[in-house]
Amino acid sequence: MKLMPMRKLAVIHHRWTQWLPALQQAEPRLDIRGAHPREWESLDPAWLAETEGMFCWKLPEGLTGRMPKLAWVQNSGAGVDHLVNHPELSDHIPITRADGRFGFWMARYVCGHLLTEAQRVNECAKAQAAGLWNPKVIPEDLGGKSALVLGFGRIGRQIGKALRELGMDVTGIVYTPREDSEFNLRSSTDLGELLPTARCLVLAAPSTPLTRGLVNSALLSHGNPALTLINVGRGDLVNQVDLLAALDAGTLGHAVLDVFTEEPLPIESPLWHHPKVTVTPHHSGPSTPKDLIPDILENLRRFAEGHPVQYAVDRTRGY
Repeated sequence: MKLMPMRKLAVIHHRWTQWLPALQQAEPRLDIRGAHPREWESLDPAWLAETEGMFCWKLPEGLTGRMPKLAWVQNSGAGVDHLVNHPELSDHIPITRADGRFGFWMARYVCGHLLTEAQRVNECAKAQAAGLWNPKVIPEDLGGKSALVLGFGRIGRQIGKALRELGMDVTGIVYTPREDSEFNLRSSTDLGELLPTARCLVLAAPSTPLTRGLVNSALLSHGNPALTLINVGRGDLVNQVDLLAALDAGTLGHAVLDVFTEEPLPIESPLWHHPKVTVTPHHSGPSTPKDLIPDILENLRRFAEGHPVQYAVDRTRGY
């Protein structure tokens, strides 16, 4: 029986030295080589020309032109807008994504920032620094308050579960309303109706033609001074100018932003210094081999065996 030659997988990632051994251990039937996105040209050109699979985040300019046999791109995260819209990535090449355990990471992020507010941690820290015992610093009761989660897939649902454990009344916001046995789901067109009494709005949706710029002046005009916006989805879901205007006008109380249209966030951005904005460095859902490889293992095996990969992204929908 003739043995099938080992299929080749290129790991183009800023942490490729971490990912390569983990992927090799997960599927030893693959010939895997890796490089930093800035150093991909160090890979053997002849090997690249025969390589059919790629594991990556950012896709470097010029790389796909050296990979005429490329037949699969595995993203190292959940959001794929940067790949779906990449001018050098042919539409016929399937892209697959991975949620990993991002839902747990992002749920902890969302709850951590919301509880920092509710427990008045910063006020307690200021009192401690001044050596003051202040019994008037009473925590906020989140019980029964409204939490809206835009984007209610695996990640959004996990965030919703965590917020519900805090005692909050959770509503999932979706574009196509459906029955759900656990949560109340409402259409995104209902957001304006729901915002006046909402305590928090969590953005966990991908970047698509329907979501880009969704959080704008028209929507935020329905907000309230107690509303906290937490964005763990994509930066372009939010119109930054309108966001700052809403914070200044009092229709939004606080914005916790982990994702931005330009990353790293430029030093001249007013978001850095606005007193009602918390900036974090896109760390709400780190990609780790331990959490992510179980999600992609089936496709790694299918690829090694010469079978088509499954669960490719719908490029029209963007996820």
